[in-house]
Amino acid sequence: MLRFLKTTLIGGVGFLIPIVVLVAIIGKALEIMNRLAAPLAERLPVDSVAGLAVVQLLSILILLLICFAAGLAAKTSTAKRLVRALEANVLDNIPAYALLKAKTQGALGPEDAEGMRPVSARFDDSWQLAFEIERLEEGKTVIFLPGAPDPWAGSVCVVTEDRITPLDLTVRSAADLMKRLGQGATEAWEDLQESQTEVPKP
Repeated sequence: MLRFLKTTLIGGVGFLIPIVVLVAIIGKALEIMNRLAAPLAERLPVDSVAGLAVVQLLSILILLLICFAAGLAAKTSTAKRLVRALEANVLDNIPAYALLKAKTQGALGPEDAEGMRPVSARFDDSWQLAFEIERLEEGKTVIFLPGAPDPWAGSVCVVTEDRITPLDLTVRSAADLMKRLGQGATEAWEDLQESQTEVPKP
């Protein structure tokens, strides 16, 4: 019982930290946007719309436009190199950054996360849900073994390619499976069995 309370408490703290950081960042961004939107709001004939102050609506709109523009810029090769360099030299040194990034990707569209593919990893007589991260030389593969119920807390290991089998799952659905402690794994297991069945040659 004590162990259950301890692990649940630690898991809750790990879950809340990136959310609090994200909320703080958004709050600070809206505060800055309010300063930019205030002069524009003063020129409009109305003070509020649907119970919200015009300055707040303008702040949200400006922030969304900036995020959209940043998303378009992020698709360019130059921006990708800049972000990778910034992460390697600065952001990766921030303890909560990697977890915050992973949880954000998990909420907004993990199926598009680069270098992450749901696979089944074989260990002796058991199989474990994992994410393929990167292919190495000599037939080795880096995989991330997610935990449960927090799929973004786990471990990283290197296995041979013959130990992993791709799964017909998105990263989001695989993460949800871990959150549910494996409930609903029947479909994933059936897909795995079908992929491992050899089709007889004619």
